[in-house]
Amino acid sequence: MKVTWGEWSADVYPVEPFVYEVVADGKKEFYQAAWDAFCSDLHMNNINAKIIRIPVIPISDDEIKAESIAFELGEKRDYPNAIKEFEDVKAKEDSNIKSKPNIKFSEIMSILAIVVWLICMTILVIASIISNRG
Repeated sequence: MKVTWGEWSADVYPVEPFVYEVVADGKKEFYQAAWDAFCSDLHMNNINAKIIRIPVIPISDDEIKAESIAFELGEKRDYPNAIKEFEDVKAKEDSNIKSKPNIKFSEIMSILAIVVWLICMTILVIASIISNRG
């Protein structure tokens, strides 16, 4: 199979029937070989990096030609049932995840300052009431 990128093109051959996705810090990289995924900078420099093995099915040269002709003719290739199903699954997964409130240290300190101010004002009011009676 021939792949073009910018001004150059190359023949590519799948190494194995899987693609490896390396995910870390919101970044994604894809590799054809497991060794390349494990040795990637993204995996080596991040302790929380995950490698996901994705099975792929190579298509024949005839299917590649048919797809390229359809693309040149402007035929829209979409599969709404599969996409709709994926979006539904993703929405269900997201709705099951409960988000934790993100409270910052500065917000906690502001709340504590207000509480301390209220306590001090209460003590001053009580002290002034007691001193006026005596």
